[in-house]
Amino acid sequence: MNLYDWQRHRPRIEVERPEQNEVANALCAGGSGVLLAGRGMGKSVFLHQLRDQLNRRSGVRCFLFPAPPARLTVESCMAALGRQLGVQVEAPLDTQELIQTFLAEKGPGPLVLLYDEFDRYARAPGDSGVRNPGRDFFNNLESTRREMPEVGILAAGSIGVFVFRDVLGSSFLARAERVRVHPFDREQVAALARPFLDRREDSLSENAFEALLLASGGHPALTTYGLGALWSTEKPSERDVTEVFGTFRQKYGEFLRDFQQSFAAPELSDAPQRVWGQLEATGGPLSHKVLRQACASRDGILNLDFADVLDLLQASGLARVRGAVSVDPVDVQPIASLLSLPSASPPVSGLRQRLSRDLEQLLARLHAAAADFFRPGRDKKRLVPESVFSSFLALGLNLLGWTVEREAQQAAGLTDIKLSWPGSGERAVIEVKIWGRNDFREVHRQVESYWVEGVAAGSVVMLTDREFPDWPSRYVQECLKHEGLEFQRRDLPDSPIREVFTCTSQTPDAMTAHVEHFLLRLPRGR
Repeated sequence: MNLYDWQRHRPRIEVERPEQNEVANALCAGGSGVLLAGRGMGKSVFLHQLRDQLNRRSGVRCFLFPAPPARLTVESCMAALGRQLGVQVEAPLDTQELIQTFLAEKGPGPLVLLYDEFDRYARAPGDSGVRNPGRDFFNNLESTRREMPEVGILAAGSIGVFVFRDVLGSSFLARAERVRVHPFDREQVAALARPFLDRREDSLSENAFEALLLASGGHPALTTYGLGALWSTEKPSERDVTEVFGTFRQKYGEFLRDFQQSFAAPELSDAPQRVWGQLEATGGPLSHKVLRQACASRDGILNLDFADVLDLLQASGLARVRGAVSVDPVDVQPIASLLSLPSASPPVSGLRQRLSRDLEQLLARLHAAAADFFRPGRDKKRLVPESVFSSFLALGLNLLGWTVEREAQQAAGLTDIKLSWPGSGERAVIEVKIWGRNDFREVHRQVESYWVEGVAAGSVVMLTDREFPDWPSRYVQECLKHEGLEFQRRDLPDSPIREVFTCTSQTPDAMTAHVEHFLLRLPRGR
């Protein structure tokens, strides 16, 4: 039986969230909070787990409200509260009357109220002077909480939280602690994948696990989706990971649309998208000046500063911030995942040019999220294996519209990536190498050996994590002139790609091979 279901809020396999105990203690002490989380980040699962945990505590009563009433009025919200509490009060004046009745009937002790889909309580015209039932209800609930130390409140939402703050006004938010859920880390993903190992020790290889980490970015919904899609495969490989995530955008485009709007709805604010654009381009860190400029234009109805925006990006699983945002520059980095890969291939005149431009895009994104491509080793972190890099690049190319062919090339064995573009009878091949490993010096001849009828373009992606001031010169001597190859340099201004060499050579079968060599150094990060 498949144990993974990414579309439901009650998973069969639960991953412990370290912040849950702290939140539970604060709520039992009569605190209030807002759980900030983007689409699919697990806020609903978090609330279900929190309710179960609190209800196991002696004397604590916890109630979860999964969504607002269909017809949003103060009266309907009050009625929903009364039903959950199991009390009947004729035309209650406020929430305090309902809760006092509950405590009188059920006895004293902490009472915790959890509200999911907080954004939907913000439904109202943009005029802040218009009465809003969601705001009025939560403000009333907050007044009750201040008067009654037994009551704790937690509401979960995303960018709509700032609609309450900036447009509607909310005394509830004024004292609510902001809580974020984070993407799963390596240990949490391993815990989620434990059933694979229980089923068969080698049923999820280390490289497939690394590819899953990079494709999902630890985003809870994507991680669960990937494991569920791989469950029926006896021994999933990196190529299987590429395949299951490569079809995600086609199958679940609406999820990705909702994900985007959970942190960057243009009618609310363009600031999150502008900050995200800066982070995609540079990989971080970002100076306060750059962040302020990105947040300066008030294109929507929200007044977001860069601390708000960075909170949204973290809560969406797109970025991680180390240290305080008050430090200049802010130590922020994008997280490598399906969500951070480009979605549009620029218009070009031919297959060779398209491959070149798309690889430039992908390698820039890979460089921006470089820290995620290192894994713990015995002495220090090491780059993931070449096959895992190939899997990530293949996923990116698939999302840009390429058809990634899984079968081996019918010549010298298995090429890293074989591609075709819809409507074109031509194909392309890519070989990924890490400088200093295996047969890296023969990489050009290796690509040549894949050259069969119909192959029109080839690329070498050479990676390193070491700093060589003369790396391009060494590459020329050890990988190009060593093979007697003629080459040209191609400039890439404002690109993290260290160097591009274009080579045209004759294969042993007297075919002309057009191969570009991309050199990229990946910084280890902080």
